[in-house]
This record gives sequence, C-alpha cells and structure tokens, in this order.
Amino acid sequence: MKRFLYLLPAIALLLSACSQKSELNGKFANANNDGKQVYLLTMKDFNAPFQPVDSTVVKDGAFKFILNDSTEVGVAYIVVKEAAEGTPNGIPFVYEKGNIDMYIDSVPKVKGTPLNEKSQVFFDKLAVVAKKMEGIDRQAAQVADPNERQTYIDQMHELQKEMSTIGYDFIKENINNRIGEFYFVSFIDLFDEAQVQEILKLASPEYQKTINNLLGMDNGGQQAQAQQGSFVGQKFIDVKGKTPEGKTIAISDYAGKGKVVLVDFWASWCGPCIKEMPHVVAAYNKYKSKGFEIVGISLDEDNSKWTAAIKNLNMAWPNMSDLKGWDSELGAPYNVRSIPFTVLIDKDGTIVAENLRGQELDNKINELLK
Repeated sequence: MKRFLYLLPAIALLLSACSQKSELNGKFANANNDGKQVYLLTMKDFNAPFQPVDSTVVKDGAFKFILNDSTEVGVAYIVVKEAAEGTPNGIPFVYEKGNIDMYIDSVPKVKGTPLNEKSQVFFDKLAVVAKKMEGIDRQAAQVADPNERQTYIDQMHELQKEMSTIGYDFIKENINNRIGEFYFVSFIDLFDEAQVQEILKLASPEYQKTINNLLGMDNGGQQAQAQQGSFVGQKFIDVKGKTPEGKTIAISDYAGKGKVVLVDFWASWCGPCIKEMPHVVAAYNKYKSKGFEIVGISLDEDNSKWTAAIKNLNMAWPNMSDLKGWDSELGAPYNVRSIPFTVLIDKDGTIVAENLRGQELDNKINELLK
C-alpha cells in the first residue's frame, strides 16, 4: 500500500486542475458601479447580433463570470446597465479558455490569456491615437472660422490614416483567427480596396465567402450589381427623430416635396463618416439654393459628442437621432449595418442611388436638379 502513497499528491493536483474552470474576473475603478447589473454578450456568427448569455451584479467593485470552455474562441462584450459616469460601456474581450482579468477604468485593460494580451497591445495603440483625436476635437469646437476649422479636420484625417494602419497591421497578422476576422469586419470601412483584397487573400476560403456575402460581392471579390436589401427604385421610408434642440422632424418633412434629398446615416465616432463629410458639406453648399437638402441621422449615443460633431463638421442641415447607437430605431427600416450609409431621393420621393461619394454624388445631384 505504501508504494502508492507517492501518487496521492499528483492525483490531488490533477483533480484540482480538472475542477478548475475558465473565469472572467472584472474590477471597476469607479466604486459607484456597485449594485449595477453586468451582462456577458457573445455572438454566433457575423450575421447575428451579440446576445446576452449570462449576467451578474457588481459587489465591492468586482464581478465574475464562469466561462464555457466549449464556446468557440471569439470576441465577446461586457455591458453594464446604467453604468456610473466615466465608465465605458460595451467592453470587448476575447472569449477563450483560461483566466481573464479585466480592469475597467476610463480605458479598460484586459489580460491573462494569449489573445487578450495581444489584443490589449492593439487597443493601447488605438487609444493613443483616439486621445489625440479627442484633443483636436476639443480645439476645433472653440474655433469659429471655417478655414481654421478645416485645418483641424485635416489633422483628424491624418490621425484616421494612422488608426487605419494600426488596424491593418493587426488584422493582417491575425486574419486566420476569430479575432482578426471580427475586427476586419469592424475596420473594413477604414481600408481601401487594395488593403481589403490583400487581407482577404490571407484568409480562409470559408471566411472569404462570408465576407463576400456580407459585402454583396461576387465570387471574384467585385461588388455585385444587385445587392440584397437595396432600396433603389423604391419610395423612401419615413422615420421620425429628435433634433439636438429636441424638436421632432421626419424625412417626409423634406422628401417627396420637389427637392432632391440625401439621407445620411453617420456618427461622431465613425472615422469614414468624418473623412467623407467635407465632400457632403461641399455638395450642400453648392446645391442647397437650387433645391437640394440633406437629412442627417446619427447613430450616436452621447448627445454632447453628437452636437459637437455637427458644429465642428459644419453640418448646417437638419439632423436627428434617438441616441441608441446600433440599436437605433431610425436606422432599422433601412437595415443599416455599417456607416456612412446614404440614400439619395429624387424630387418625387423615389430612392435613386445609395452610397454615392465625392464627385459621383455631385454629378448625380446636378443631374437630378436639372
């Protein structure tokens, strides 16, 4: 019997290891989150929204989730219901086997597993650029002269390029795992066509097919002529929302009444939207006296950031929002999945084009106003 005694510590250690489960341990910097409900959200695939799979309550500034080790590795989110001021909401992390530690301050930190460590380096780089952009945004808000403000907008464009490069490098390195695949979809509007195709060449055939379906492309990676969900040829769908001043307006207040109307879905946090906005402003200034109008519909959640962006970007046209982000009831009728997304409506109220940019938009407006 004694000869088996040396095995007992090893067996105990093995049983202990078998009983351990993967965990997510969270800690809040802000003690005012005590008692708040915290939700764990995951998604099944890129066509499905994130869904809550578990919830708990913050106690003594902390919370814990036991993770299902059989769940496929992917991006997940922590969402705090009615989070305390200064607490970010919708904190991403990599759902993978192991013990994950999350410290939630104004800039969250996630560590403990390989992909979370790698993703944190990526987010830290993005945070540096984002902080610079916030500083420029504050400076621009104090400037009244349009030419001087344009200087700040140009600086924002340069920082947007820097952010695009950071995203491109990270995604290209990780396109063969679920993290790179997820963030490719998130960042795709920041990339030019050559970058998109370069990344897709490195991806699996299954993922290439998924992306082609999402983007409405054919098997050769070219934009398909007939996209699912296209509204071209249909009468506009009317939606109502609040202006920054609290007034209720509707698309029908402007469309179908003899004017050419551009409905522009955008957000203050959307880099591609900011990049395109000078072209939209130029078209508005050129054609507004000839019967052209724009209705902006924002997918913002923060009222102050939304109103500041309207001022800083010289958006002198009607704007509405319900401040519900991607859950916006204003974007749902148009199946808005990415922004910027625009529909151009002719004088009779028929949608004649979608997602025209730059000179193409200018040419089409000019044609419709003749």
